[in-house]
Amino acid sequence: MTGGRPTSPDGRVGQLVGGRIVATEPARWGFSNRTWLVTTDDGRRFAVGQLTAGPLARHRIRVARLLSSVLEPAGIPMARLVAADPDGRPPLMITSFVAGTPGPELLADPTGAVALAGEMGRLARRLREVRPEHGRLPSTWADPLRLASVARRWLESVGPDLEPPTSAGLATAMARLPDLFAGRRAVLAHGDWAPVNVIVERGRVVAVLDWEFARLADPLFDIAWWGWIVAWHHPAIHPAAWPAFLRAAEVEPDPVTAERLHSLVALRLLEALAVARRHGDRAAAAGWAERLRRTVATGSPV
Repeated sequence: MTGGRPTSPDGRVGQLVGGRIVATEPARWGFSNRTWLVTTDDGRRFAVGQLTAGPLARHRIRVARLLSSVLEPAGIPMARLVAADPDGRPPLMITSFVAGTPGPELLADPTGAVALAGEMGRLARRLREVRPEHGRLPSTWADPLRLASVARRWLESVGPDLEPPTSAGLATAMARLPDLFAGRRAVLAHGDWAPVNVIVERGRVVAVLDWEFARLADPLFDIAWWGWIVAWHHPAIHPAAWPAFLRAAEVEPDPVTAERLHSLVALRLLEALAVARRHGDRAAAAGWAERLRRTVATGSPV
């Protein structure tokens, strides 16, 4: 560690991949200052991710191994897991290097944004057709009754962080869950379906990254999150990108769908707030609380 910033552990990486590391550079994607591209003396290239120590590292590696066998046959590209050291200091996950452009770079202009929206919508449609081993992924979001129960506990735990109108809006969304989502099958969801988590080459997504939030959820879960992420971080291009994404994902934006999308986003933000508060991260909790306040107040789908 130098100056409080993570440094690439070349020696350990070399041992894990069976070669001497001769070049290291920060990746243009992945967690800031925590993902590197390395090259060995025999010309091989890998992406090295430094993970948060503890159960989350082991979970992330386990999910990568679990999903690799079901995603590729379905046409969902992901970087191949090469090696992992979940108990190291820090834990490491090493994947194959995938050349291309990080998704957010396509959002600089409307043409690129619409193209990326269509590509990610197409893959979202494919993803919801994947049949994973259901017992091995988090399933809180797969059952509306269970989700409503857990969400009430989240709301109780973050009460001091929220204004009364926000809490009231969330309570209404929870009460509507059983009717709004009854009888809908759960599917595999990425959990953070966003432009930052894809690599694009020649107009096609060649790798979907960071599957640690994968879960079983409603088919609209990833749809809702993509729309919210783009609306929040790239409001200028959202009006053009969102319809293109919905068309490619084959989602009809009718009033019921709009309510479902809004509920999923609000509860996902509540979940993120509850996690930040549980971990004692006050800055993150304040950020999630503000996002939640503004999202609930709008009443719009995303």
